Amino acid sequence: MRLADFILHDMETILVQWEAFAGTLLPAAANMQALALRDHAQQILQAVAKDLSTAQTREAQAEKSMGRAPTLSGAPETAAQTHALLRARSGFNIRQLAAEYRALRASVLRLWMDDCQPDTPHLDDIIRFNEAIDQALAESVDLFSEQVDQARNLLLGCSGTTCAARFRRSR
Repeated sequence: MRLADFILHDMETILVQWEAFAGTLLPAAANMQALALRDHAQQILQAVAKDLSTAQTREAQAEKSMGRAPTLSGAPETAAQTHALLRARSGFNIRQLAAEYRALRASVLRLWMDDCQPDTPHLDDIIRFNEAIDQALAESVDLFSEQVDQARNLLLGCSGTTCAARFRRSR
């Protein structure tokens, strides 16, 4: 079975593993319900599956690998960005956010490879999956960092470049 099909077919199994791991990210996850722990994981996985199912040239693949994936102008934030926003507001730190993606990558690939036995998994699917997860992670980290910067700026009572200059001087 191709990886995109596996993700869509075995979504609940993947989400159960996501939720279980997210629940270990303390103290932020201590009082979170299942729905909050799964926050946008399904939408992230659906976007990954869609990406895997979309034809891609070698040039487009190279551009994505360098962090230059195409974005839709005027599009609302991605599921990965919304996930980052909600995690930042729930008290997660950047390491915990990145750990969710690391665990997601490992669990999806492990489950899929087990499902593929005795057949050999498609190597191109693994490469494309890693690129899609890296893209989602980059989107999450960017927005998470923006949220942390905004919170710091509010706390310090400044904005934009003025705050950045003040922060550098205080070091």
